[in-house]
Amino acid sequence: MAIIEEVPETPIVVDGNEAPVETFLGLSREQCHILLALYHVVDPSLEPAVPTLFPEMARKFNEDRKERNSVGKKLERAPEVYSQEVLNLQEIQKAVFVALMETDMDLDKAREYLKLDATKKMEDMTIQEVLSNGFLLGGMRDDTNAPEGKKSSPLSSPNFRQAKVFYDFAFDKFKFSMAAVQLGSFYLHEFKECQGENCQEGEDPEQVSLEYYLKAAEEGNPMAMHKAAWHFDQKGDWHKAIEWYVKAADYGYPDSAHNLGMIYQEGSPKAVPKIEVDLPLAIEYYTRGLHYEYAASGTQLGKLFFTMATDKSLREQLPESDRSYSSDPKEYLHTAMSYFNKAAAFAEWESIQLLGMIYGSKEFGLYDLDRAQNLFELALITSNGGGQSFEFLARTLSAKRTIIADQLAAQEGAGNSSANQDVDASGLKTCAAKECENKETKKDEFQRCAGCKKRFYCSRLCQVNDWKKGHKANCKK
Repeated sequence: MAIIEEVPETPIVVDGNEAPVETFLGLSREQCHILLALYHVVDPSLEPAVPTLFPEMARKFNEDRKERNSVGKKLERAPEVYSQEVLNLQEIQKAVFVALMETDMDLDKAREYLKLDATKKMEDMTIQEVLSNGFLLGGMRDDTNAPEGKKSSPLSSPNFRQAKVFYDFAFDKFKFSMAAVQLGSFYLHEFKECQGENCQEGEDPEQVSLEYYLKAAEEGNPMAMHKAAWHFDQKGDWHKAIEWYVKAADYGYPDSAHNLGMIYQEGSPKAVPKIEVDLPLAIEYYTRGLHYEYAASGTQLGKLFFTMATDKSLREQLPESDRSYSSDPKEYLHTAMSYFNKAAAFAEWESIQLLGMIYGSKEFGLYDLDRAQNLFELALITSNGGGQSFEFLARTLSAKRTIIADQLAAQEGAGNSSANQDVDASGLKTCAAKECENKETKKDEFQRCAGCKKRFYCSRLCQVNDWKKGHKANCKK
């Protein structure tokens, strides 16, 4: 994607005498101080609320994002059996957790708490009993005594091998596919964190993980299909990856549709046979991902169409027969904006930030600094201070601060016939705005009118109100 012109960058000066502020949104103390100093000038009514309002909004957006990206949500278009398996596992996991907490991690007492018969043969157990035993033995671990800095995985649990027997039985007898997915995830975690340290001789944790995913995938579990596809994708076996991604995407699994879009957008000359770039197919899969509420697909579509708006060579890769084709580059920009907005509706911070960059630039005929500010604020909140969101918002606020100062300075022509401003014996001034009794707590704390340079205000709001109530006519008279 081409670089979009950024909003003007102007110096940001922070008074070193200001009281320190509490940090928020993962920003540094200095960054928080800069934002509040800028809001003090640009939007003083919002300034006091920022440290609490922005984190609370971020928390709510994060909760919505977790719900939208939950396994149950991603499986809602698949056969109901798989989402029910997930719900079943979640309920069992919660029950086991409570049992362990209530019994101080005593397995025997926890088994009694859950009304599990320790003498009952596995062959006679219900699926609930089998899974409960699996979670009890391997799903919960106490790592408090682990050596400092040593990484652990489910396989490092002293009861893992017993737990594995129950998970295997749940799959073999009841065809409970999520039991195999659980084991696949356990072994993948072991591979990533412990490099097989807790495996038995001859066990390759990455290969074992794939085998379990394939077991569940062959039963029809779309989540397992995606995980198996991801394994092949990472190994460079793209044709095998495509095979499983397609199956999962056909069940409505959003991540797989998105990854297919990435594969066909980029192509793969190393694949045998070679995978050609296929923009119509990439657009089709991204569109499916967005339809499945996978916000990142909307961002990718926006980036793709934005690049086509500015890159003729990429436009030429889209056949004229494709419904997305246009001879007018501006149409691609409009399409890009549409996709960015759709992704932004799902609080996708990257799309929100890209929209802010577009509105903060004069290049595209959409320049709107107020709208850019609002978008960068939302990007800061939804990204929890990440992705350069602070820099973009700070630059926008700084640009608006400069505009405000220039507007006030432009009010030339008259002195100030108003009564002299109240100044006490210590040189501390009272705000010049009518009906405001705020007084400086230290010398030169208030901001001076850039026009007459004789009146001082405690805030931008008071300055604006006094301007409307008569200072406009008297400034520099």
